[in-house]
Amino acid sequence: MNNKIIEFGAQDMSYEIMTDSASNLTQDLLDKYRIKMISYISMVDGKEFPCYDPSRDEADAGHDFYEAMRDGADTRTTLINSARFMEFFEPVLQEGRDILFVCMSSGLSGTIQAARIAATDLMEEYEGRRIVCVDSLSASLGEGLLVLKLSRLRAMGATLDEAAKFYERKKLKMNHVFTVGDLKYLKKGGRISATEAFIGNLLSIKPILKANDEGKIVIHDKVRSRRRALDYLVDMTKSRIVNPATQIIGIAHCDAPMEAEYIATRFKKELPVMDVIVRYYDLCTGSHVGPGTIAIFFMGDNRMEPVADVRLA
Repeated sequence: MNNKIIEFGAQDMSYEIMTDSASNLTQDLLDKYRIKMISYISMVDGKEFPCYDPSRDEADAGHDFYEAMRDGADTRTTLINSARFMEFFEPVLQEGRDILFVCMSSGLSGTIQAARIAATDLMEEYEGRRIVCVDSLSASLGEGLLVLKLSRLRAMGATLDEAAKFYERKKLKMNHVFTVGDLKYLKKGGRISATEAFIGNLLSIKPILKANDEGKIVIHDKVRSRRRALDYLVDMTKSRIVNPATQIIGIAHCDAPMEAEYIATRFKKELPVMDVIVRYYDLCTGSHVGPGTIAIFFMGDNRMEPVADVRLA
């Protein structure tokens, strides 16, 4: 690969970079980096609510979705099945191009299996065409920031195989650290017990969570009070980030814009980063952590090693 200036409009499009809406990429980024996205579908009180819709304002949609959760709406997310993936992939193959698809963590969803089934069937039909499906072992901007990097690599001349290998090498260096606003959503998802949720909320205990090497969400630590939890996330990021001047830090929030901006401002003042991106948390995975969640995504030497079991009560 050469080091030519990146021009996204002029890059080699012999293969398409595709991802799912769990990557948290908004329409401006998809357009700039020439990436295609397939959406998960959330159910809100039994009605379909696409997690990604290019025609709507994502901040307004995010606010409405998480406000509905606060009001007690029943929210669920459906998997993307193989039939939908075939519809998503096939037009690119018909154009004579290959596909690099990056999917939400297999530790959180079984969607990658549906993508691989569709890919296998289509490659049999379109002989000579290739679909490479990558398990990101990530979600939200932890997945999305590396997808953006793939587009930069493509613009510099990287082949499909080079781009896929890059993602595989880097994905377990992408750190995900976050805290939640209300423990009841972790209880609903089976990550903590009802007792832990009750006592934790009563005592204002805030868990610090992370993604492990299996792409699953685990509790890393606990603190008292929301502000301490936010500062803990900032300090953790500052201590673990590598080469910050080359990095874009991602911040995703579930309708907590003022707190997200507090963290972004601290990073801009205290770290020499390339940029800080703040987005509403994608609705697919956000529905499992709930309103008030704040997450930070950055590259480290690795993901933090497993720690002893941390109990909230």
